[in-house]
Amino acid sequence: MIPRKVCLVTDELHPFTNGGIGRIIHNLIVDSLRREAAVELHVLLPAFTQMKAEEVEAHFGGRVTAHVAEARPLWEQGFDEGDVYPPPGAFTDALSHAHSMELMLHLRRLAAKGTHFDVIEFPDYRGWSFCTSQEKFLGGGFQDTEITVRLHSTAGILAPYERTPPSRDQLEQFEVERKALYDADRVIAHIPGIAALNQTFYGFPETWLEKVIQEFPPVAERAGRAPAGGSSAPDILFVTKVQSLKRPDLFVRGVSTFMRRFPQFSGRAVFACHAPNESYLSAIKALVPSDLRERFVFAGAVQERADLMSRGIVVIPSDFESLNLTAYETAAVGARLVLNGRCPAFVPGTPFADGVNCHTFDGSVDGLADALEKAWCTPTTGTVAWTAVAPYWESPSPRTAALVSTPRGSPPRVTVLITSYNLGRFLPETLASIGATDYPELEVVLVDDASTEALDHEVLRRIECSPTAGGAPVRLVRNSVNRGLPASRNIGLRVATGDYILPLDADDGINPRFIRMAVDALERHPQFDVVVPSSGCFDSDEALEQRRFCDFALFIGDCPSLGMVANRLSSATSLMRRSLFDRFRYNEQLTSYEDWDLYLRLAHGGHRFLVTNAIHFHHRKRPGSMIPGGNPRRHLELLFQLHQGLPRPLGRGIQLAPFLLLAAQAPTAVATATEEAVVENVPLR
Repeated sequence: MIPRKVCLVTDELHPFTNGGIGRIIHNLIVDSLRREAAVELHVLLPAFTQMKAEEVEAHFGGRVTAHVAEARPLWEQGFDEGDVYPPPGAFTDALSHAHSMELMLHLRRLAAKGTHFDVIEFPDYRGWSFCTSQEKFLGGGFQDTEITVRLHSTAGILAPYERTPPSRDQLEQFEVERKALYDADRVIAHIPGIAALNQTFYGFPETWLEKVIQEFPPVAERAGRAPAGGSSAPDILFVTKVQSLKRPDLFVRGVSTFMRRFPQFSGRAVFACHAPNESYLSAIKALVPSDLRERFVFAGAVQERADLMSRGIVVIPSDFESLNLTAYETAAVGARLVLNGRCPAFVPGTPFADGVNCHTFDGSVDGLADALEKAWCTPTTGTVAWTAVAPYWESPSPRTAALVSTPRGSPPRVTVLITSYNLGRFLPETLASIGATDYPELEVVLVDDASTEALDHEVLRRIECSPTAGGAPVRLVRNSVNRGLPASRNIGLRVATGDYILPLDADDGINPRFIRMAVDALERHPQFDVVVPSSGCFDSDEALEQRRFCDFALFIGDCPSLGMVANRLSSATSLMRRSLFDRFRYNEQLTSYEDWDLYLRLAHGGHRFLVTNAIHFHHRKRPGSMIPGGNPRRHLELLFQLHQGLPRPLGRGIQLAPFLLLAAQAPTAVATATEEAVVENVPLR
């Protein structure tokens, strides 16, 4: 029997890193190896890891193959089968997007050397599966591979509990994580309710849950036993991690309240865990009342942690956990457990039952003090029982395949919609890039927006005399007056006959393979409506010929939350289904951002985008761009207009945190607006 090849992508792995996620991945590997299933296990580590491939392989006795993704120099472009992949330095959005690209490229290099995986599993945090899923949907590889995402906890889910103001990188990571979860072939949840929580948080449709399977992982090496009575004055232990998400502040206040309430209790409060941030640790220490400081011990990560747990009362006050490994390890050594009953990892339906094998509380300080009294005076006698199931990769069950439609008998038509105003000198090159495409069923609609230059008139006359672009018919539409870019596009849409629309500015170009690739992807996968090409900027014809790009514009696709304040949706050019324009048109009141406006409304309408990893759109950098440069007042005016077209109320899953980016910029923007108002003749109302 040919073994299934499984690759686990991770930056956490016990015993090389701290934390529960690394222990879960380690336990899954060990458990699978113990059963000697017909599986060949691989581990792929990101380039920034401190782990060594040979050390990982040695730890598992040579039965696991470890790989470390190669790190490209910051500005080194990647070339693969004629495609150009942007360098790591081009990713000005989320760092996790750059990591996702490097992992995908390494997986492609492994495939080129003959290592093809049946399953590639990614963690949900950082959205690392994003680029691999896009490559698969676009036919660039991984066609026989199942792309799986395991639910640990995304940064987006945890952000409200971390209590830190969001940065641009964090907000873009939220969208990358969202796309990675939405586009995965399969999603793994450990306990009930976690998948539904993610579905609600991100605003996914109910159908997303159909690709989720629930598998309880091997969490501890032996089953839980009944908590022991232990000492009459047991220590009260905090054993997870000193970070805001884990609520050490609640622990200090709740334990202090309990000690004040029961002065006869003589046990200690012990922090037996890792503290990654010294300043936060100092803030937690400062919460301890002065008269109780001698009874609070900050021991750090100690080797005798298991022994301490077996004799004490372990408190896990976390507000959110998707699976808390420490709780199961605590139960396995017979400790008394006090758990935050509001945390999803401990709600009814999980192995933890209040008053039976643990004591839960309502997330408040007084509630914790009450639960500690119960744990001290009336220890529970029940066991915490769980059953780990074999991981999905051991049984080639019917996979959760992506929706694939039956291809048409003949290729659908694509309308390339070009708008031009005094850009005639670039039109021949733009038409040549269309003529070079390998897609057979094309038409070109060229809308001239009342150009005034003599050169434009001559170029248009020649196009009328020979109305083709590499065999594709060109239909010329002349506006009698200048209507503006969005109106010109709408005019072109009225005469377009294609099943797909590709808007293209008169001075830009497209990769010859893009149209076929995008059409094939949308024909195969009807759940998507837009294909976004990653963009490379060029400043001369010579640079374009040599594919020497001076700048890049990289996108996430449908990112409805971040898209309200930053255009990470698409460039002006994309391939879209013609049916979208039955409901959506370009906003003719806008003098800029008309593309951003359209894509944002599509994203808020629930339409899904694919994004190419390689550069497929070539944007010419030239003076006189319509982008409103560095004028913050103009930017805010346009952004305000964009928001008027969004549905009210905003859709489920839309996050408002991105508006904090605007709030942070507000003083500068207001100052600029005030300075301009001083010199303007502002009319009275």
